[in-house]
Amino acid sequence: MNAILIQAITVFLPAGYLAAALLYSMAYAGNEGPDVSRFRAPLLRALTILHLALFVLHGAEAGGFPMLRGWLSLSLVAFAVVMLFAVVTWRHGQATVGALVLLVVALLQMLASMFGPTSALVADRGPASSAAAAIHVITAAVACAALVLSGLYGFLYLTLLRQMKRQTFGAIFRQLPDLTQLAGMTRRAALAGFLGLTLGVNIGIGVAHAKGTAGFQYTDPIVILTLALWFHFGLIAFSGKIRGLSAQRASLAAVAGLTVLVGTLLLAVIPGATFHALR
Repeated sequence: MNAILIQAITVFLPAGYLAAALLYSMAYAGNEGPDVSRFRAPLLRALTILHLALFVLHGAEAGGFPMLRGWLSLSLVAFAVVMLFAVVTWRHGQATVGALVLLVVALLQMLASMFGPTSALVADRGPASSAAAAIHVITAAVACAALVLSGLYGFLYLTLLRQMKRQTFGAIFRQLPDLTQLAGMTRRAALAGFLGLTLGVNIGIGVAHAKGTAGFQYTDPIVILTLALWFHFGLIAFSGKIRGLSAQRASLAAVAGLTVLVGTLLLAVIPGATFHALR
């Protein structure tokens, strides 16, 4: 029964998040568009409950906290993006930003659903080896989610700045948060990712040393890229105090960092590319 539910939820989630992104995108029309605000929040709550249920079912099949390897790790990152975005916008909703965030979540979940485990391969056939390993997985996912949000806020900052320079004051200009808010969110999300990586990376290194993980070395591509991302987003997080690192440059750096992050996640699912392969 669990396997059937896992497969059903896995298939439904990408379409559900895409539908939510469509509803949130209608906020760009302002008062002229259809009033769908009453449908957005309930749909997103239902999707997060279903997504959480997916991991609970994987845990039931694995007999404990599941080792979320492979493409399923992208599903965890997608879930963390949604939850983190809900937290940072709890008091002040950002429906127009939510449209882009949920579109990215839908794409991540689509990849996870297409290539990840269903009823035939559940949660890498086993639970996490220790509590430290489980914490490493969770903190890494939250850190990745924060970095994704930082990159998306940076992208919106650059988009809005371009609109202003061109004096194109359309729907994007009217409905997006202002430049100050977008710059602040870019830095705060980067700080959350920086702190999450600080914790997650150190726990992961400790687990690797304790278990004597075969192939672990600091010159491994994943280790190098992760440490580079940690330093990169640390600079973005504290860019407000660094001379010469303006909000525009920090936003460009956040978008570039998001590109590297996506490449790192894809590298981790290529067999043999790294000791940390997620397959």
